[in-house]
Amino acid sequence: MTRRFIGRAMVLALFAFPAMAQTPAKAPPILAGTWRNQYTPNLAEALGKEPPYTAYGAERWRTVDTSKDPTGFCLPPGPSRIFTAPFPFILMQQGDMISFLFEYQTLWRVVYMDGRPHPADIADYPDFMGHSVGKWDGETLVVDTVAINERSWLDTAGHEHSAKLHLTERIKKISEDKLEWTVTFDDPVFFTKPWSLSRSFTRFDDSKDRIMPYTCTENNRDVEHLKPNQPNLSYKYEPEK
Repeated sequence: MTRRFIGRAMVLALFAFPAMAQTPAKAPPILAGTWRNQYTPNLAEALGKEPPYTAYGAERWRTVDTSKDPTGFCLPPGPSRIFTAPFPFILMQQGDMISFLFEYQTLWRVVYMDGRPHPADIADYPDFMGHSVGKWDGETLVVDTVAINERSWLDTAGHEHSAKLHLTERIKKISEDKLEWTVTFDDPVFFTKPWSLSRSFTRFDDSKDRIMPYTCTENNRDVEHLKPNQPNLSYKYEPEK
């Protein structure tokens, strides 16, 4: 009786082990939906101070001319500015790809989730929205973006960057109606070290509003009236110790 019992137990264990080994991994959270940005025209105000500039970066900030805002000439805002502008977006989530569809200039952005690296020659083909790959870190979406066209700005105030800008974004679902977006800026040309800040995306009520069309070049009359404006000329650069 004892041997028979032991034999049955061993058989059951052999069948149970594969089932346990094949337990599917926990599915990532559903981030899909329509979301509204937390409007942040000046990243330094959200940071609580100016970013850690290099001497070159500080001089570019001091002399920035807001009449040369690239979006005033209908150029795309870039991945940082588009997430801090006062326009909603749609997040579409698939297994191997996540897409953002923005009201702002009717732009889109793709994050490849299939494990591919950035193309080896991507620096030779910069894009205003950059090239993005992503992965899940637990329940947080981590997006790595490079090859961002240096003609874009980081925000409306005129914080600039170089072609070496590397963005790391972490998007976490806080509740059914709120996402937390934490972005890290790493650009050795403009900044002495990486720096980060967090903003929130709130659920956009599709039943009361909708994503609107945005065609920048249609009836764009403002550009001919833009005049030089350098609001930061009194800025004094003090390197961090």
